[in-house]
Amino acid sequence: MHRRTVLGTLVVGLGISLAGCSRSSVDGSVVSNETSLAFSHEYATQSTPSGVRIVVEATVKNDGSEPITTEDRVPQVTCTFVDSAGETLHQSGLELVDPLDVGEETTLEFTLGIDTDEVEKYKIRSEWVEA
Repeated sequence: MHRRTVLGTLVVGLGISLAGCSRSSVDGSVVSNETSLAFSHEYATQSTPSGVRIVVEATVKNDGSEPITTEDRVPQVTCTFVDSAGETLHQSGLELVDPLDVGEETTLEFTLGIDTDEVEKYKIRSEWVEA
């Protein structure tokens, strides 16, 4: 029993010390939204065979009074990762490819696999673009 306690303590201590090696917090916000989408978002840090990556998961809900179709215009959601100086590290955008009914939601994922130690925050923008 004593051996399990010691091993458990070592594992917890190792986890805490490793957690201190990477950024503990990345701030994120929706800085611009010209669409009828309502956002909730969060980030996670994931270990990969080649290092660490940061994944932003944005859940978008059609908060408008009409369905979003893919016929005329669609929302394009862009996520920009920036460092402490405000410089862009990476930016990617996704367009909704499936219609979204009123009240319906879907999840979008944005990944940063480089400069993960330098990222300070991410900014989400949403605008209408031609389909």
